[in-house]
Amino acid sequence: MTRLIPRLVIGLTAVHFAVALIASSTFDDVARDGFWNAVPGKPQREYEMWFFLAGFGLLALGTLSQRIARDTGRLPAQLGWYLLAIGVPLQILYPVSGAPGLIVLGVLALIAARRDSAGESRRTRMSATTDREQCS
Repeated sequence: MTRLIPRLVIGLTAVHFAVALIASSTFDDVARDGFWNAVPGKPQREYEMWFFLAGFGLLALGTLSQRIARDTGRLPAQLGWYLLAIGVPLQILYPVSGAPGLIVLGVLALIAARRDSAGESRRTRMSATTDREQCS
């Protein structure tokens, strides 16, 4: 699960970007208006641009946690907490959204991090025991 969770976060990011690009006319409108200052004061454009840009934060969580998992063999618990910190309020504020995906991935990330931590402490104890036996 340690290596799967970041991939799932990245996959959810791809869905997020696809929804932002397919279900929006904002990008065409912004291009037609020449990009510069084409969003402020237009609530629909502001909403859709923030939705799109928020995907980069999710992408960062996925790719950084993927790198950490690859380098350390452990998934950081912070990933789970961050996903829950985004998903739970989002579920309350926007019940029809992708929030359940964030919440599920957050819980799975916390479970994986806890297992990684438990496995690491077991390996540390076993290593310490082996070292003591070799010294004797």
